[in-house]
Amino acid sequence: MRSAELLGTGGFAVLMALMAVPRDPAQGQRGSRGPVWDKPTVSRDLSQIQKDTLRILVLRDPLTWEVRPSAMTGLEWELMERFAKRQKLAIKAIPVDDPDSMLAMLQNGQGDILAAQLSPSGWAAPYVACTQAYRRVASAKAVTRMVGIDHPSTAAFANSDTLLVSRWSPFLDTLGRLTVGDTAWVARITPETPQQLLDSVAVGRQNDILVSDACGSLEAKRLPLIEFKARVGRSVPLVFGVRTNSEHLLHALDTWLALARERDARNAMIAAYDNGLDTRGPIRSFTSREAGSDAISPYDSLFQAHADSLSWDWKLLAAVAFKESSFDTAAVSYMGAGGLMQMMPATAALMGVTAESGLDGHIQGASRYLGKLDAIWRAEIPSPAQRLKFVLAAYNAGPGHVKDAQRLAKQLGLDPCRWDNNVDRAIVLLNRPDFYTLPLARSGYCRGQDTYWYVRDVVTLFAWMRGKDIR
Repeated sequence: MRSAELLGTGGFAVLMALMAVPRDPAQGQRGSRGPVWDKPTVSRDLSQIQKDTLRILVLRDPLTWEVRPSAMTGLEWELMERFAKRQKLAIKAIPVDDPDSMLAMLQNGQGDILAAQLSPSGWAAPYVACTQAYRRVASAKAVTRMVGIDHPSTAAFANSDTLLVSRWSPFLDTLGRLTVGDTAWVARITPETPQQLLDSVAVGRQNDILVSDACGSLEAKRLPLIEFKARVGRSVPLVFGVRTNSEHLLHALDTWLALARERDARNAMIAAYDNGLDTRGPIRSFTSREAGSDAISPYDSLFQAHADSLSWDWKLLAAVAFKESSFDTAAVSYMGAGGLMQMMPATAALMGVTAESGLDGHIQGASRYLGKLDAIWRAEIPSPAQRLKFVLAAYNAGPGHVKDAQRLAKQLGLDPCRWDNNVDRAIVLLNRPDFYTLPLARSGYCRGQDTYWYVRDVVTLFAWMRGKDIR
């Protein structure tokens, strides 16, 4: 088992895991008296850590530890940062990819605290001392959200009767038995992490996995192609683990967790992570269309004048404009895109749009840009309906990210020339470190969930404006 030093190397392992059938969990090597991680082999408590660095052994998971483009995040990691600050300790995260390795590294002093969404009656409990609980979570099921009826895995999942559970799950007891859930399901334990299982569900390789309701709350927005069911069963506490001979460290952690101001701060952090549910809401209704009028906006004549270069009618420009700015010519996004069509300054300049171009030039530039995006995929994707979705995705995220998503889709065994249930699944994964750090992701991190919803919203709005479904 390994502890990966470079995050980017994990993506290839994830890709292999997505294509593989889950295997039985590794048991680890055992000596004649028990596993090699049975008890501490070093004496390292708070006083020794104060002279060195507090080393946190972390699970790669957004509720524990995750590398984002500009920061390390994760609920458990942020809590440990608060503890380290109170104790005036230097702190370091050490990601570990296997529970047995995590236990061995704790006992030999390579790490000081386990942060892996542990249950006090779970896999680590026989070998570590557990802190008091910092929160409680209940179990929930995650399933693939099907878009349309042509997804190749629809039939395979229709009669699924197996519930996949990560070996890391807090809902397994020390013997690996499921402690909560529907007894009608057959639970199969897999060594993949919860994140790897979610990635498998996101691309349609697996279905019916057990996660926590906290995971569902956080991931429902980032992974819109997964449906998180209602929580089931009783909740379980989550704790941190330390060596059994680190008595002063354990006391310091418990004392810190019990502080009233820390409870308040912790609850606020938990609420922030739990507030990850999709809150987009429906597309706002039109206020510019008057009764008895066919007008969509005050700018219809300009949309009509500059739609000549497009394969679709002028209502596409109107749909994009409404989605981008709600027909507000003074709108400016947090990324710096501006105007009715929300073009980035560099894109506008490339299309010949200047401050003196006015609204007419702005719409003309956006029309020209959509035409250029269409040309990128014209030979590769002959279907106008499918190509439109690639064009809209590129207008929102940039063509580089869409090309990255096509490469990732191909690597995952999906169709790189079909958006629905294929490239849309891949682009969503580009918000996850194991994928946006892959060499094929040449444009890096992408808020793929935003692009997913953008395409759906504009296509729906365009179809409504035309009075028919273009799919």
